[in-house]
Amino acid sequence: MKTLAAILLLATCAVAQAAAPAQDQTVPTVAGTYYQSGSGPSRLELAISSGFKTSGMAKAAFSYGIAKVKGKWLYRNPAAALQLADHRPVFTLVSLIDVSTQAVALIRLDVKKDQREAQYCEVGAWSGAKVEDQNIMPLTVTRIANTNNLTVTPQADLPAGEYLLITDQGKGYDGFDFGVKK
Repeated sequence: MKTLAAILLLATCAVAQAAAPAQDQTVPTVAGTYYQSGSGPSRLELAISSGFKTSGMAKAAFSYGIAKVKGKWLYRNPAAALQLADHRPVFTLVSLIDVSTQAVALIRLDVKKDQREAQYCEVGAWSGAKVEDQNIMPLTVTRIANTNNLTVTPQADLPAGEYLLITDQGKGYDGFDFGVKK
């Protein structure tokens, strides 16, 4: 009888353990943004904008506002420290606070001699200001069930170049930079 009770207890524990939701071992527990590679997660470094510049002021002045002034955010160095061979990288945002899936954006940066630039806006005297979206790459952002964590994946392969993953657009153009190799 004791043997039968022990077998039933072990079988019940095994069924309960199998029915419990499995936790994804690849999701880090420390807050941050991570690239999910085959060898495990790699944490990205935060890239802070080093400044802002405008171009086209003279054209706008001499054309009585017909020409547009462009605003650009600047980032140090012509390349990010993290260079990926993966053209469709998967990122995980681990957050202690709730982050909207709509607040995440991936921006392609223009590479200059000693810096990278992200065009932010165009302003015209007659057309007003508009946020520039020509360098925004389409993303699929999904929430990991019952957490504040998000999975971020480009909808198409990224061409070789430099990118900035912004995880909270409400805070401006600070984000996590990376490059995609040819």
